[in-house]
Amino acid sequence: MSVNRQLLFYLVFPLMINILGIGGRARLALAGRNDTSVELVKHSWQADEVWEKIGRTQYLWNVTIRNNSDVRKRVYAYYYLLDEKNVPLARNVANRFVAPHQTAEIVASSYIMTVDLPKVVKSRVKIKVGFPN
Repeated sequence: MSVNRQLLFYLVFPLMINILGIGGRARLALAGRNDTSVELVKHSWQADEVWEKIGRTQYLWNVTIRNNSDVRKRVYAYYYLLDEKNVPLARNVANRFVAPHQTAEIVASSYIMTVDLPKVVKSRVKIKVGFPN
């Protein structure tokens, strides 16, 4: 692309986004992900079944969340098992709808390489809020 075309693109593209209304939806989507009305109450995990043939261990995790808003929310929980340097050794995501002013639990399972299991020293959860259908 020539310099003139690139310049034209960067000048016209934001205008087109606003005219088409796409920018507003994108801003709303970003705002939903930073929603502070959902509170992480607690979380935990435990190793479960060892799958020796594939060298993995299943682990179970759960996250308890509270929706402090007046509307139903779709909540995504991103669960990480971390080593001493905060490097993720395993991760998983699950979601659930939570009614207004209710507490709910997201329960899921995933796998970690069996050789990495002794390296896990802590876990971390990131909560993101989506829009209900």
